[in-house]
Amino acid sequence: MPGSLRERVWELLSGYQGSRVPQSFIHRALGASKSRVSEILAELERQGLIAREVVGRSKVVYVYPGFSERAREPGGRVLRLGIVYSSEYLFLGGFVKRLESRGVRVEVVVFRDGLRATRALAEGAVDMALSPLPGQLYLYPAYRTFRVVPAGVRGGFRVMASGRPGPVYSSMISTMDYARGVAVSRGLLEAEGTAYFDDPSQVSSSPPRRGFVVAWHPVYLELAGRGFKPVLGPDDLGVEFCCTLGVSNSLGGRLASAAARAYREAVEEYGRRPDKWLEYYSALTGIELGALKDAAGEYRPAELDEKAVAGVARAVTPSIPAPAAHEGALAREEQA
Repeated sequence: MPGSLRERVWELLSGYQGSRVPQSFIHRALGASKSRVSEILAELERQGLIAREVVGRSKVVYVYPGFSERAREPGGRVLRLGIVYSSEYLFLGGFVKRLESRGVRVEVVVFRDGLRATRALAEGAVDMALSPLPGQLYLYPAYRTFRVVPAGVRGGFRVMASGRPGPVYSSMISTMDYARGVAVSRGLLEAEGTAYFDDPSQVSSSPPRRGFVVAWHPVYLELAGRGFKPVLGPDDLGVEFCCTLGVSNSLGGRLASAAARAYREAVEEYGRRPDKWLEYYSALTGIELGALKDAAGEYRPAELDEKAVAGVARAVTPSIPAPAAHEGALAREEQA
């Protein structure tokens, strides 16, 4: 409630986003008891909004960026869902409708780059994100403010060739980047290095004159219209995943589990009726309905186990931190 100690702690910490402050400073600044402030901080820490470290005989509180944008209570608010511009999330209408049936409103934010969407999740600008699994695993050890629901759809990308030797163009730390690495390491592409783009329009509107582009649907359709030829696809490279759902710790266990269930139900529904929500998705993203009908034949439901996720983590992350740092990334659903 307004004026409560929790509210006052919230307002104080909102001024220190991205910074560290001594825990003792907080109770002194608010004239509150150490024990009660510590209880509130423990709750905020469980929600992934802050982190506390022991330094000598004192505790230091790190306030994550985006702290002030999080909801003060886990229920009764609009959830912001980040997605990446693509044809992949054809189940999105079912996901949103299922959450709304549980009394949760959803605002969808479309990003042009997967890593930006995941960073927005990690820093609290969105509450959930459908974004590439490699980027989620890459950022998880640094933030630990979200968990991953290891399900979604797979397929829907191509390695496109210009017909002339050159570099491989890809988005960074993404499923496309993973596919690029597989193709190059197996000697399937004679590439002259790697070039990254942070917006698919950079290659679809002004495609490179030589080399390869690893692109997702509908970007690779646009490249095909400009003379590029598909040379490799998901089955050629054995890529069994794409984007997964990241859920912020700030949602709390029950709401996060409800979101995970709604998400899996929507993906299962897509497997049975892939064309059910195409008009909704076209209106949301601006992607033409004809292109989405084509995409419905490209994407297939997928579920990843811990072994598969660990394999992706080993492939996309450096040796520091060790792959074991990603073991806590997967969401654990609670019973309603």
